[in-house]
Order: sequence, then structure tokens, then C-alpha cells
Amino acid sequence: MSELRKDYYVPDKYVLIPNNIDQFDKFPEMVHKKQQSDIVSDSINCPYCPHSSKECDNLVLSFVVKEGILQRLYDTTEDENENWTIRVFECKHPIVSSTSSHKYSDRPFYREPACGYDLIVVPTPKHDVALSELSVDEWTNLLLVLQDRVRWLYSQRGVTYVAIYASRGLDNGTSIRHPHFHITTFSAIPPIIEKEAKTFHQSMNESGSCPACDMIENETNGPRQLFSTSGFITLVPWAPTYNYEFWICPRKHSTFFSKVTQKEIKDLALVVCSSLRGMDKTLGQADFSIAFHISPEKKNSRQLHWHLEIYPLVTSWSGLERGFGIFVNMPTPEDSARLLGDATRKELARLIGVL
Repeated sequence: MSELRKDYYVPDKYVLIPNNIDQFDKFPEMVHKKQQSDIVSDSINCPYCPHSSKECDNLVLSFVVKEGILQRLYDTTEDENENWTIRVFECKHPIVSSTSSHKYSDRPFYREPACGYDLIVVPTPKHDVALSELSVDEWTNLLLVLQDRVRWLYSQRGVTYVAIYASRGLDNGTSIRHPHFHITTFSAIPPIIEKEAKTFHQSMNESGSCPACDMIENETNGPRQLFSTSGFITLVPWAPTYNYEFWICPRKHSTFFSKVTQKEIKDLALVVCSSLRGMDKTLGQADFSIAFHISPEKKNSRQLHWHLEIYPLVTSWSGLERGFGIFVNMPTPEDSARLLGDATRKELARLIGVL
């Protein structure tokens, strides 16, 4: 029998699980394997490659690994900057403005200035490498830099929320093959984060328990878990928006990504690396997005149990999703978890040297 499920934290989100008995057998036909051949792969024209100059965004920071330690490079070390490990740029064509236009209007034509920072974090000088192909060490360094920028941005005036996200593929809004992350700040809390935070705040006030901690306890060793480590659990959510969507959550209660320890960062890097490689083994190099759901640190009443969400784009949305906000999920989240779980556990075993 078909089911209509509700999200853990967003009460007005509905996910339809159809009663298609043969859907699991038709898995290969359902997945649109969108390889990266259509994306710009010419490193000469890439704004994030080491020798770019004309098209390059404004460089903010460079980092290099010396004796196994990630170190920040400054303007006085130009020679070393050519051998950088990670770079941070100010986006050349930002989606938010650095200065206010002072254009406001009320309903029905409501508007306000979209002011903030728009940064690009490039985790490797290598051009033709997918995010899923980065090593555990490269992911560790990337996560440390993202954390460093989150700390700095939340100290800046006018920053209410810091959004961290990345995409692969034309259908996910990127035309540059070189792997990179976006960090965009807003003066207001994004709607989905606001809804999640409201649920967390209400639950903590009424029962004293974190709804994410309760969810993790119920999902551990269940049919939607992919795998877990000492610090993190990877799972397909009960009511996913996208087919084969999965989350990575800290197993212990944690509200601020900026306060995650270096040991936890290393564990998270292993989990992300295993998960993305397992996803590619299962779905091919399909388009996907990844988003960090973190707490808005200046709003004490808007805290949430931070986590990562990964959205593979393997099927197109119909008018039902676009027009009515009811999301259809095939195969079932449980079948998706079985497929992804087998692949991600094998990748984890390879990375830790068991296989």
C-alpha cells in the first residue's frame, strides 16, 4: 500500500512512497547517470586552477600542508602560493551584495536588500577531480577551512546565517568542473532552517529532548542506516525529498559546527569520503548537491543539531513536486538505504584498510 510520510522536523512537508512492487527491480532504468562530460573541463579557462589570472575570482586566503599540518599562507609567501593546497576566493559574480541598495517595499511586492558575503572554497589545485574523489586528508583540510570561515563570518556584522553548500553537475547549477564549495551569508535565517529550528526549540522546551538525538537513537541499526562510526551516523531519512537522499549526523548532541573538534573533523572526513564514493558506485557520477544544516550562532533560540544532507539528482521532478510540494520517492527509503549502505560500507572498509 502506498504511504504518505512526514518529515522529522518540517511538519508541512509530505513525501509519497508509491506502492510500486517492481520499482526495486527497475532501479537501473530509473537512475539517470549524468556523467560530467558536458561540464567545462578546460583547465586553461578555469577560474580556480593554479595558473588562472584573467578569470580568477578575488583571492582571500591560501593554505598549504607543511609537515602534515595545514598552514595559512600570506602575501609575503608568493612562491609558496603557487603550491597551494586550498584556496578561498571572493566570488566574482556574487548572488548577494556587499553593500545595501536600501530598496525596500511591502506586500504584494515585498523586497529587501540581499546583503552578505559570497565565498568560494577550492579544496584542491587539481582540475579534473570530483568531490567524491578527494582523499580523506583532503576532506579533513577542506572541513577545517570551512569551519575557519564559519567562525570568521559569524563574527562579522550583519551576518545572521552562514550557508555552506556544493554541487556537481549542470542540473545542480554549476558549469565549472573544478571541485569547489560555496559559503553564502544572509541577514535572515533561511526558511527550511527556520522551520527545523522552530521544531527543535519547541521540543527542547516541552520535553527537554533534542528531536535529532531521538531520531538518531531510533534510526541506529535500523533499515535506513547506511553505516556509523564512533562520531557519526549516515542514514536515508524517513521522508526524503530526493531519491537516494542521505544525511550525515553527529551521534552525540552538537549544535555548532564551529565548535567541532579536530578529532571529530577527521572522523567526519572519513564518513563523507566513504559516503560519496559509495554513492558514485551505486548511482554513477550523477549530479548531486551537499548542504550543511548548521545553527545560526547569533540566535540562541534557533539552535539545531547540525548535520549534512546530500541530494543525488537521479530523476526529474514532476508537476506534483513543483506545483504541490508533495515529493515522490522511488525506490523506498529502505531500499535506497540497502543499496547505498552496501556500497558505502565497502568504501569505508577500503579507506580504513580492511579490504
